[in-house]
Amino acid sequence: MLFVRDVTGALGMLLKQLDEAVIKNKAVDLRSFAVVLTDDSPATEAKLKEFAQQSEISDDVPLLIPDVPAALQPYKIHPDAEVTVVLYRQYTVMDNFAFKAGELREQHVQAIMAALPKIIPSPEELAREA
Repeated sequence: MLFVRDVTGALGMLLKQLDEAVIKNKAVDLRSFAVVLTDDSPATEAKLKEFAQQSEISDDVPLLIPDVPAALQPYKIHPDAEVTVVLYRQYTVMDNFAFKAGELREQHVQAIMAALPKIIPSPEELAREA
């Protein structure tokens, strides 16, 4: 789950890699989505469509604009965070990352992707959960 204030920089690279991971891990029901925090939904929606197309992000990683931004207050997203990534499994946060405007870089994308296996169940875990 990502919370995003602006779709710039290395975010396209991160979302593309998450998209590929979701497709690769459909059998274990891996999912991802980005919630875009904005005060200007119409302008942001147009920007999101162009961004998704340029970054080649499939519908497997939806980019969402909440109808009621106040509903996100329980997540306590820091106001300075341009990108917040929360990796969770079965309602338990396994890792999280937050970046101020312009801070998200390729090495951070690599660190996030390296942490992704924490939320992908092993075959043994899947068997126990079934």
